Amino acid sequence: MYDRCHRRRGALKESFILGVEEFIRKACGQKCYQNDGGIRCPCNKCDCTRILEDRIVKVHLYKHSFKPNYWIWTDHGEQIVEDDLDNNDDCIGTGRGVEDDQFLSMQVMVYDALRQQQSSQPPSSITMEEAPNEQTQRFYNLLLNANTSLYERASDSKLSMCVKLLACKSNWNVTDQCLEFISKLLLDVAPTNSNLPKSYYDAKRLVSKLGLEAKRIDCCVNSCMLFYNNESDKNDGGLLECKFCHKSRYRDHNTGASNKKPIPVKAMFYLPIIPRLQRMYASTQTTGEMTWHYDNKSNNGVFRHPCDVEAWKHFDRVYPDFAAEPRNVRLRLCSDGFNPYVQASNAPYSCWPIIVTPYNLPLEMCMSKPYMFLSCLIPGPFNPKAGIDVFLEPLIDDLKKLWSGVLTYDISRKQNFMMRATLMWTINDFPAYGMLSGWGTHGKLACPHFMEHTKAFRLYHGEKLLV
Repeated sequence: MYDRCHRRRGALKESFILGVEEFIRKACGQKCYQNDGGIRCPCNKCDCTRILEDRIVKVHLYKHSFKPNYWIWTDHGEQIVEDDLDNNDDCIGTGRGVEDDQFLSMQVMVYDALRQQQSSQPPSSITMEEAPNEQTQRFYNLLLNANTSLYERASDSKLSMCVKLLACKSNWNVTDQCLEFISKLLLDVAPTNSNLPKSYYDAKRLVSKLGLEAKRIDCCVNSCMLFYNNESDKNDGGLLECKFCHKSRYRDHNTGASNKKPIPVKAMFYLPIIPRLQRMYASTQTTGEMTWHYDNKSNNGVFRHPCDVEAWKHFDRVYPDFAAEPRNVRLRLCSDGFNPYVQASNAPYSCWPIIVTPYNLPLEMCMSKPYMFLSCLIPGPFNPKAGIDVFLEPLIDDLKKLWSGVLTYDISRKQNFMMRATLMWTINDFPAYGMLSGWGTHGKLACPHFMEHTKAFRLYHGEKLLV
C-alpha cells in the first residue's frame, strides 16, 4: 500500500496491483459493502468519503494510491479495538433493500454518527483532529437515539420507518388520516414491544428533532411586514396588528372560543438554510464534494462549472480571505411564481417558492433535487411584487450570519471551522428579476444592462415605446 514508488518506468508494480486486487476482494466480502452498495474509496483524493463501485475504486487507487496512514481499515470492516460493530450494524439497518438514495444518505449519516461516538482514539495533535462542537454532537446523539431497532432482528430502525412514513405523505400526497391508519396497521402486526411510531404526529416529531425545522411566520394581510423578531426590530413578533396599515394579525373569532389559539390572517413558511449547510459537512457522503470547485479548477478557458466563469474569479480576487477557505459556500437563489391549484382555473393564485442551492458541488449534484433547498414559501393569492423583500427577511438574516461565519464540524477532516457563505447569483425570468433586484423592468429603462444609455424611444404619434 505504501511503497515509496508504486510505479516503475510509468507502469504499475506487479506487487501493488496484486495488493489492490486483494484489498478489493476483502472489501467486497465485508458487511458494510452489502449495506452501502459499494466501497468507500480509500484513495488519496477521496479519503473514504465517497461510496463507489469496485472497478472505479480500483482505478482511483491505481491513479492516486492509498490515503496516508490508513493502516487499520476501519471504513472497510476492521476494528480499532475490541468493538462489536456487527451488533451496531444490525442496529443501523436502514439501508438494507432500500433503493432510494435519500434513505441511503440517511444510513451514511447514522454510520458517521456511530463511528464518531465509538472512536476510541483521542484527538491527535499531529493530525489536528478535534471533537465535534456542541451543536453537532447533539445532532449525532439525537440521530443515534432515534436509530433504535424496531424490534429484535428487524431490518429497519425507528428512524427509517418514520422517514418512510413521511416520504409516503410527501411523494404521493397521502392524507394524515391515511398515515394514521397505516401506523395502526403496522402496530397490529408488529410485536408488542416494538418501537414503531404510534401515530403520524409521533413520526413527525421524531424527525423534526434532528434540527431541520420549518418556521411558520405570521404576515400582514397586505404584505407590509412580518411578525418576526429580526435583527433590527426585536419586538415585531409580539405585535397584534401591522405597524404600517394597522390591520389585525389574527382573524376575528367568537368570544366563546377565546381560549383557542388565534388563527393568523396570513402566514409564510421559512426553512432555515444554516442547519442544512452544516449537515453537508456532518456526513461523509457530501463533505468531500463540498470542495469539488477547489479541487477541480480549470484554466483552459472551457466553461464546465460556475467556478470557471470570470464572476467567480473576480469575487475571489475581491475577497481573498473568503476564497482562502475552500469549504466556504457559494449559493444561488431561484424564484418564480406558480399556481398550486392547477385544477381550479377560476381561482387564480400565485405562490412563490425561494430555492437556494450550493454551487460548491459538482454539476451532477448541485442541480439535483436533494440539494435544491426550499428556504421560503411566499403565500398568495397575488405575487409579492416590490414587497418580496419583506418575505426574504428571515433568509437575509441567515445570509448575514453566514457571511460572518458559523461554527461547523467537518467530519472528513475531523475539525471545527467557521463556515461562511455568499449569494453569488440568482436564476429567474425577467419579471422576477425586477422583483428581486428592485429594478423596474418596464418602460424606457427596462434593460438592466444599458440602463440610462438605452436606445429606446417613443413614437411621436401614439406615444408607443420601442425598445
